[in-house]
Amino acid sequence: MDGTLLDLLENRAVIDANRPVYSFLDRNSKIISTLSFRDVYEQAIMFAAVLQSKQCVGRPVLLYCPHGPTFIVAFFACIAAGAWPVPITRARNGLDRLISACNAFAVVTTSRRAGILPAAMTSSGVQVLLIDEIRSRGEIYKRPAFSGSDTAFIQYTSGSTSSPKGIVISHDNVMHNAAQIQKAFTCNENDIGVSWLPFHHDMGLIGHVIEPLYAGLHNYFISPVDFLANPVRWLRAMSQFGGTLSGGPDFAFELAAARISEHELADLSLKKWRLAYCGAEKIRPESLRKFAQKFSTIAFEPTSFFPCYGLAESTLFVSGQHGISIQSPVQAENISASVCLGRPEPDTSIIIVNRNTGRKVAEGEIGEVCISSPSVASSYYGDSVASRKTFNRIREYGKYYCRTGDRGFIRNRKLFLLGRYKTVIKRRGRSIHAEDIEAEMKRELSAQIISRCVAFETNEPDSGGLVVILERAKKSTTKGECENSLSDQKLASRATAVVVAAIDVVPDDVCVLPANTLPLTSSGKIRRHLCPDIYLTRVKQVRRKR
Repeated sequence: MDGTLLDLLENRAVIDANRPVYSFLDRNSKIISTLSFRDVYEQAIMFAAVLQSKQCVGRPVLLYCPHGPTFIVAFFACIAAGAWPVPITRARNGLDRLISACNAFAVVTTSRRAGILPAAMTSSGVQVLLIDEIRSRGEIYKRPAFSGSDTAFIQYTSGSTSSPKGIVISHDNVMHNAAQIQKAFTCNENDIGVSWLPFHHDMGLIGHVIEPLYAGLHNYFISPVDFLANPVRWLRAMSQFGGTLSGGPDFAFELAAARISEHELADLSLKKWRLAYCGAEKIRPESLRKFAQKFSTIAFEPTSFFPCYGLAESTLFVSGQHGISIQSPVQAENISASVCLGRPEPDTSIIIVNRNTGRKVAEGEIGEVCISSPSVASSYYGDSVASRKTFNRIREYGKYYCRTGDRGFIRNRKLFLLGRYKTVIKRRGRSIHAEDIEAEMKRELSAQIISRCVAFETNEPDSGGLVVILERAKKSTTKGECENSLSDQKLASRATAVVVAAIDVVPDDVCVLPANTLPLTSSGKIRRHLCPDIYLTRVKQVRRKR
């Protein structure tokens, strides 16, 4: 399907006018709101006229809306108006910097949320438009004339390894990626999507807001907060509404397997779940194995797993495949085997290059993953320096490639991911991925003891070396209470033993922090680039007081 997102919205409003496309569930899996294709179009056009009257055309507009129909309407209203929607998460420290970075002209929010916007923002001249209060006062909507190469929206990265960057996604980018997803997932109007993923995250926005519009399928939404509080709500929705398409990062499958009890599975069935995609972070075979084993009793099939690779710089999806297969690179380096992430579609190319020379490496050798695809964006918004380092940086076979910062290898034209270059820890001439150390921690230490962990390397003169931080789980009153009461010293000793057994390296320091201490991105990933500072300030200060 060619054209722009606005063309797509208009066509669906005519062809499938009264068919439901988005339904929202409460925490008891009851439908609280549903939008048809026509509803989305008509409400978006009404608010688009308001946006145009406020001179928002061709300007960034922040979307600070709750996880519900107001976000959907606001997003497509911006598209229809010719404004550039910028989905953001809850107000928090750093929002002021984001507003400045993207040069926001306006903020679309609700009357309830407007009261918690940063004072600096409301006093800076940025327009605050309340989507639940502003109604058309006779404004005339004028359909904008734009092409596929024009900006559709600005998608901010999660900020797990660096500060978030705004990726300029064109209509051509998103339409191409939606077509790739439809082909790879073989999805159509008979499929049922279920998602708990945040709308400001590329996986939630592209995969479950735009893709249903593109493929004509019906999607049910759970609040991300409701899912994290009680993961069984995800499976309950899949069972109740016959979900065929759903997924998330590795941690979602791990969380569901660890937190959902057997008695909660009564009367649930996952027999219609034909594609369970997993991506956005390194995939651990153990996480998927535990999920499949636990939920086989309610008809989940391991063949439904669809490991995939993607990133916001390529809109979302790059490659994937049904089923789980693992393999190691030519240079083993004591690296654990990686999950196969499939082959890209014919018009997308993946190569592995030497990070220092930029030259392609031999098959099976480790290097930086680089991508060439019509889905790849052109730049980071307002950041020419970072754009030059990332986009169109590598040229091979007459094509320009985007540097991803991911470390991986290719076997039989299939991609295998090892982790981010920024998480590599050098020891004794070996490259050790922090993710592998963290996976061992989670496997060997009960989830009732630690909730999260992070490994990194510091270069401070008096504290350099391999550091592991453990974040305690919330207090348990179940069988894990005794383990939960382990002293920090004993827990650190156990963690040290785990690291030594896994990689034959003694960590220079293991720290134990209280629950809910490690900084997280809006999508639930640990903000790794902030962890060394936490270690060097908070942890060191605590120790000096002893």
